[in-house]
This record gives sequence, C-alpha cells and structure tokens, in this order.
Amino acid sequence: MIDVRSATPADIEACSRVLARAFQDDPGTMVFEPDPDRRRAILPVFFRTWVAAALADGDLVVPARAVDGLASWFGPGSHAPSDAAMTDAGFAVVIDSFGPAAMERMGAMVGELEAQHARLMGEAHLRLEFFGVDPEARGRGIGGALADHGHDRADTFGLPCYLETFTQRNVAWYEKRGYRVLATYLVGDDVPVYGMRREPQT
Repeated sequence: MIDVRSATPADIEACSRVLARAFQDDPGTMVFEPDPDRRRAILPVFFRTWVAAALADGDLVVPARAVDGLASWFGPGSHAPSDAAMTDAGFAVVIDSFGPAAMERMGAMVGELEAQHARLMGEAHLRLEFFGVDPEARGRGIGGALADHGHDRADTFGLPCYLETFTQRNVAWYEKRGYRVLATYLVGDDVPVYGMRREPQT
C-alpha cells in the first residue's frame, strides 16, 4: 500500500522536477512549445511557479516515502491557483522564459480548457489539475494512490470529479477508475482534449 501526504513548500523543487519529466512528451505541453529542447528547459520554470501557487489554493498530495508523483486537487470553491497566487509565486519569470510565441499558444489553450470546463461542469465538484508520476517510477501504483486520495475526498462530500487529458491511454486509465468522457474538443493544431467526469461513489 502506498501512503500519501500533503505537499509542503519544501517539496516545490521535487514536485516541479516530477511534473516537468512527466509532461515532457505530453501532447498538451507540445501545443505551446513544440521544440523538445526548449520544452525541457522551460517546463521546470513553469511548474516551479505553478506548484508554489497551487500550494496556496489547492490540495496537493505526494507519496509519503519519496516525491516521485504529484496530484493536485482543487474545489469545490476554486479550480486552479488564483492569479494573485501565480503572480506572487513569480509568474513574470515564466513569461520571460517562455517568450511571446509560447505564451500566446499557452494562453489560447488554457482559455479553451477553462471555457470547456465551465461549460461541462456547472455544479460543485473537485478538479484534478496537474497529475503526474516520474517516468522511472511508473507502474508501482503511485498514480492510483494519489488519485484515490481525491476520489475519497469527493465521495465524502458527495461531489463529482472533473479532469482533462490529452491521450487515449490516459482516457482508458481514468475509465477504469469511474470516469467517462463528457466531451472531446480540439486545441492548438487540432490536438484532442478529453473532458472527463467521475460521479461520487457511495
């Protein structure tokens, strides 16, 4: 059994490394930075800022023994780090690192994700935001343990869960855990996004 714990500010660097490695080849990050070398350079900068901001507003959990995975749960009041938290965490550095072209592509993608999220989920819910396991640690049950933490919380409150994913492989993984695809839509150069929902379990 894999125990999980809440992430702390001391985990920011480890969490940012895990997410950068987990999302290096994800179709979503390829939308805003197609070049793999630039993506490898800028993703840690982005995730360092994002994790620091998310600690203020979300429920971030990591494995208790080693920070080789992270799940970030938000809701029901808010479903992402606030703009103020992102600014305080140093988002200006992200803007400089990305450059105008990547920032424009990211802004367009995030705008579409948020518009679809609002359209698909009109009631109170928990949202699974960034969620990843270090590639070298996959297959050990870490992802399942991190997901179960949020699912248990949602079930206690009687709330559905929502997430977005960019691959069919992930869709199949989430379907085994009670999710269903609500909608499929496109971002960037026709990259599919799957909006998924899980009903609370009794």
